[in-house]
Amino acid sequence: MAKPRLQPDGMSVLFLEESSGRSTVFDFAGLSVSEDIRRWLAAAVARQITARSSVKRLQTARSLVDAARHFAVVLSQHPVPAQCPADIVGDHFAAFRRRYEHLKPRTVAGYVETLRRLLHEDDRLSPSARQGLAAIRVRGMSRRETTRQTYTDAQWQVIMTALRREVRTARDRIYGARRLLADYRAGDLPAGSEHLLLGELLDGFDRTGQLPRKANTCGTPEVARCGGLVTVAGMLCLSPHELAAFALLLVTLTGQNYGTIATWPAAHFRPDGGLTEDGVALVEACKPRRGPEHEHMIVALEDLLTVDDPEHRWSRSPLRVYQLLLNLTGMARRHAGTDKLFAGRLAKTTAAATSPWITTLRIQHGQRWAEARGFPTVAAAEPGGTPVVSARCLRLTAIERRRRPVAHTATTMRDIYLMPHPVVQDQSRTVIAAALEAEVTKARDHFRVPVFTQAFVDLARRDPRAAADQAGVEPDQLAGMVGGAQDTVLASCRDHRDSPYDPAGTVCSASFLTCLDCSNARALPRQLPIQMAAIDALQDLRRHTPPTLWARRYGPRLQQLHDIINAFQPAEIDHARRAITAQHRQRISDLLEGRWDLQ
Repeated sequence: MAKPRLQPDGMSVLFLEESSGRSTVFDFAGLSVSEDIRRWLAAAVARQITARSSVKRLQTARSLVDAARHFAVVLSQHPVPAQCPADIVGDHFAAFRRRYEHLKPRTVAGYVETLRRLLHEDDRLSPSARQGLAAIRVRGMSRRETTRQTYTDAQWQVIMTALRREVRTARDRIYGARRLLADYRAGDLPAGSEHLLLGELLDGFDRTGQLPRKANTCGTPEVARCGGLVTVAGMLCLSPHELAAFALLLVTLTGQNYGTIATWPAAHFRPDGGLTEDGVALVEACKPRRGPEHEHMIVALEDLLTVDDPEHRWSRSPLRVYQLLLNLTGMARRHAGTDKLFAGRLAKTTAAATSPWITTLRIQHGQRWAEARGFPTVAAAEPGGTPVVSARCLRLTAIERRRRPVAHTATTMRDIYLMPHPVVQDQSRTVIAAALEAEVTKARDHFRVPVFTQAFVDLARRDPRAAADQAGVEPDQLAGMVGGAQDTVLASCRDHRDSPYDPAGTVCSASFLTCLDCSNARALPRQLPIQMAAIDALQDLRRHTPPTLWARRYGPRLQQLHDIINAFQPAEIDHARRAITAQHRQRISDLLEGRWDLQ
């Protein structure tokens, strides 16, 4: 049975971190507000850290607790007293906002959003208080806007070059040390050489995870001759900087969150059994923000087949980078006793890091790598200069370039990740403008079937030459249309061997349903009954056909038929409707079902 988050005293909350198994109790008893307010704040925090919530890490839980405690301080100092949640008014939330006036807008926005997340649906607050909480804004600042910056192609290339160089250097160093170790174990190193001494040290380090030390914990003279503890240990292990470079490179290749990648396991599944050179690896990942139903997911790391050069290919393939990292961290993982993908060795232990092995990768490691490689911080960045390395911006850029959802829905990708970007907006304007122009052109070019009225038919019978000149056709063509020899199902055809769909001189092979799109089509009064029957059939079909399919396939036909009948007088239309026969309806049924096209 799961332990309750809110403890029996009602003023303390238990938090269990799933990844580490650590438990922490947050106590609200010391807050300088009424007991009712203390219990209310404790209950609000407890609701946010249940087993089914998206709060899985201690740092996130602590931010909620800090927001509650800071709000309690505001309530205790505000001139409007609040003894219970119902006494809280909108000005209390405004005072919470003013409390952080001296901080950066992004920091203030974080505090406000955390408090809003904690209390915005609390039913013990009055409606006016909830409106006051929702109305808080940070001037000149939208937290979402500050996090939606992406890199230009030039900036992206600068960062990618640095990441690949870091990874390549680490690979070559460890592979070189492994070759030296293999030569030592095979007895191929000359006696008394420096390589023999280094091979001996590497052999002991690989077996035990330790290097010879003196009583003062410094390395022995032999270790010092080979470069020192850090240098020798680093020959077989990745440093925190190199682990961070791998993580950032995987962010750019997969579009996954840095924090999600940092917790990837070493265990994975190869559907091909690992027997083929090209394939995919399935890795189990966890993203708590997706909620309890979706936080656990399978990430497919694919190999890319865009290039043949192996050296060029590995650094652009998520699968190959994953396999390389898995290979290079094997020794550190073995001695650290971890099953995580990311494992390395620290330069030295500290009071906080008592073990020399690193198994937890944090965002700060990426920031330190960037600083060590000469990338500026946000405060020191200059317009047009070297870009600031940000895991979030790398992911946003990767998603923008890939245009595929990554651990989120297509709607989220479109509305949250892509639409705010200036580049995407510019591209969208171009696409939309082209589509609108195409529709305008289509509307202008849309062919309306010429209608021969009864008066024109009478003229054609009296004076064929004059009528042919007026219609822009040859007299024999007009005679065929007026006489009915060139009738199709819904209209008459000027010349079925002059089709826009087939080479000149060949019989038209287009569907009879597309006749109304053809420049050869002409409508005559005697065809009005079957055209009315077609309108009825299309309207009936609308009720039984998916809307998008009907609109694409039959919508234009219905509009064309309406254009034709609108050229006739109401009396003619009424007469035509009374003249519709069962034969007309059967012919339309055969037309819509495609039987006419088989004849």
